[in-house]
Amino acid sequence: MKQKLVLFLALSLIVPLHVSGNPGGVGNGLENMQCGGACHGDANQNATSNLQLSLQPSGTVWVGQPAEITVQISGLQTSHDLDQIGIFLLSSTNANGDIPTTDGWSILSDGMGGSNNYIEYSSTDSAILSHSWILRSDDIGEKTLYVSVHHGDNSGTDAGSPFFGVSQAFTITVEPIPENLQRIHPDYEPPLTREVGESTKLCLETIAASDVVLEWREPSGQTYQLETTQNDQCWEAELPAALTASTVEWRAVLDGEGPQQITPWFSLTSVEPTWEADETALLLQSITHLVFFFGLVLLFRTTRKKEDELKDYMEESI
Repeated sequence: MKQKLVLFLALSLIVPLHVSGNPGGVGNGLENMQCGGACHGDANQNATSNLQLSLQPSGTVWVGQPAEITVQISGLQTSHDLDQIGIFLLSSTNANGDIPTTDGWSILSDGMGGSNNYIEYSSTDSAILSHSWILRSDDIGEKTLYVSVHHGDNSGTDAGSPFFGVSQAFTITVEPIPENLQRIHPDYEPPLTREVGESTKLCLETIAASDVVLEWREPSGQTYQLETTQNDQCWEAELPAALTASTVEWRAVLDGEGPQQITPWFSLTSVEPTWEADETALLLQSITHLVFFFGLVLLFRTTRKKEDELKDYMEESI
């Protein structure tokens, strides 16, 4: 029995344990509407959300340029008693292939340190929630976007049930950009995350811009202008390091032949350094533990054998 116990302990060390969970949600990610209908189980069990959903761009949407798309959700404190809400930005309601990236959009920022179309809020303090994505379209013409939500409810006749809602279709017109209008290079990708204590060097490539000013602001809203220099390839500036896990925003003001252009505020999230395990080292450590425990088993058996031999000898002597 002792030998089996030792063997079980040894195997428990070498067999990896995979534990994953998303308390109160599934976590931010790229999700189609099917998740909104079935993340909580059978989609047929969903109740209909009474939240009011709207969506609009902050200004003209130029092809190849970052555009701020703001979603507004109303009725959070009056329609439902909820602790958490998941929000989807969708290009259709097909529940398959409806992520905006499948319809010619690039998600430059989800406002939470990633480039996802689905994000979660763990708490809501007001009746209205606004959240912005930064998208970029590679196609000229009319495009359609939707906003969808899923959440729970702590009270009412459907308390404990999952709720699901989807908005009407919102049409976004993507305009061709004038040839001489100063703009960001269409391939530019803003940084999304960094570790706490790290500063961030920006290198912003532009087209037809004679001058660029880079600004950043703290969560409090205080805005600062960065010292910006130009080299052969881009406009350079450095964002100061964050002392704690937080999100700052930055933007560019571009001057040139055309009207002054101001980019959306790009979010940059500072996170605590993550610990990354070396899988090879962990495997070697597990093998070492396994050898150690098998050694204990052999030692136990050898000691027991010697005790039995000594006992037999003593009995024969008597």
